[in-house]
Amino acid sequence: MAATSLRQALGGPVRQVRGRLRLGNRLRERVAPELDELVRSNAELRADRNRLFTELGQAFESVTAAHQGIADLQAEQRTLRERLDMTLRLAESAPPRLDVLEDGLHEARRLNLRVAELADVVAEVVLPLHDRDIDPAAIARLRADTL
Repeated sequence: MAATSLRQALGGPVRQVRGRLRLGNRLRERVAPELDELVRSNAELRADRNRLFTELGQAFESVTAAHQGIADLQAEQRTLRERLDMTLRLAESAPPRLDVLEDGLHEARRLNLRVAELADVVAEVVLPLHDRDIDPAAIARLRADTL
């Protein structure tokens, strides 16, 4: 009984409110017939705006990552440039050093040949004359600067 009386007590004002809502809907349909379409398009525009903000955020993240990648490449390029410059300086200083090394190598070869020839002369002097095997062609091959 309490529920029935409560419904009856609330039924009157609820019906009046519903009636007023129906009247407001009819009035709105007559005064602004495009309002529902505008509300729908507003919701679609808000959804598009939210999607575009998300895409814009991703684009900014991508640009930030690209800038970081460019900065890393520039740092690596500077490092490689420094290494190249150092290598070029070493290469430019190498020819005089190579000339000195080549001259030293030729001198060492000449001295080794001189030692070998002196060893041959000592062997000739020490060995008796009848045990010597002297080849005149070998003597002719001796270079003048080693004698």
